Amino acid sequence: MFKIALEASRANKSHKTGTEWYAWHLLQEFKKIDQINQFIIYYHQDLAEALTQNAPANFIFRKLNWPFKKFWTHFRLSWQLLRQKPDKFFASNSLPLLTRGQAIVTIHDLGFYKNPELYHFLERWYQKISHYLSIKRADKIIAVSENTAQDIRKYFPKAKNKIQVIYNGWNQEEFKMIDSVERENILDKYDLPEKFILYIGRIETKKNIQNLLKAFALLKNKDYHLVLAGRPGNFGYQEILDLSKKAEIKDRVHLIGYIRQQDYAKLLACANLFVFPSKFEGFGIPVLEAMGSAVPTVISDLGVLREIANNASVYFDPERAEDMAQKIDAVLADDVLQKELIEKGLKQCAKFSWSKCARETLAYILK
Repeated sequence: MFKIALEASRANKSHKTGTEWYAWHLLQEFKKIDQINQFIIYYHQDLAEALTQNAPANFIFRKLNWPFKKFWTHFRLSWQLLRQKPDKFFASNSLPLLTRGQAIVTIHDLGFYKNPELYHFLERWYQKISHYLSIKRADKIIAVSENTAQDIRKYFPKAKNKIQVIYNGWNQEEFKMIDSVERENILDKYDLPEKFILYIGRIETKKNIQNLLKAFALLKNKDYHLVLAGRPGNFGYQEILDLSKKAEIKDRVHLIGYIRQQDYAKLLACANLFVFPSKFEGFGIPVLEAMGSAVPTVISDLGVLREIANNASVYFDPERAEDMAQKIDAVLADDVLQKELIEKGLKQCAKFSWSKCARETLAYILK
């Protein structure tokens, strides 16, 4: 039996995006599949009740107080791990400065190395330092895609022999087709039109929202609105706001902010088309969620997205708004193509699940 320490500060956040949902779902799945090893779950904010639900007796939750907003993982958690001496420590995003036992970390992407211009100066350097320390000190590294693994090998060649690719999952219970009553309720709640193209994610330069708005202005089909759902990112939000207010599109663009999980899946299922224009991704969970909701997808032509979506999506050059507009128009105009994308998408997304991700992750931790 091993004593396994987990960092749950991200899983405990109320407003979750990709890495937080990764931490959340793995913890939920670990509860289901391991009643033998001892898990010590560390967090520092008030504990969300849902985090402890259905936890077996071998799961222990411990709060570590910390008076500051930053560096809880690097300093406070380091001190605790030195005292408690776990056999293994798994971090879903970055390692503390000091640990005891075998250290396992998940690397989601290295965009701040590959595309530094897409990040705010302070965020870029914080992430570079944090990931440098994590990759150098980790005994085992999980990469969420082969594309991310290739980036790790490129920027950290000495780490090449400790990388395991384990794909992310998606929530198959939440993301699905909905009935007409649920659809009307969501449209009424957010005051949305019947026909719309949807983007869900952070509203920032890294996600290429500027080019999406430029492409939307170029669409030949003017019957559709554009819905941007997500909280503002750290870089480029004001420019995005300015573009959304341009005369030719301002009445058809809806920035609706962060969507709570109970509405997120239903909103996605209401969309006529899901567009994912990102300039860089480590994985791309929303693409799988859209496919699982039977929504056709039009996405950036990135290696990682082809790795995930295969032939179940239409791809565009994220640097060319004209190409993005042409591909969106082509799908909107072709009912047969939409049906084909939906059928292929449902088959493709079925290859991924949080259950599979958790089983493979736990096996690698215990190895």
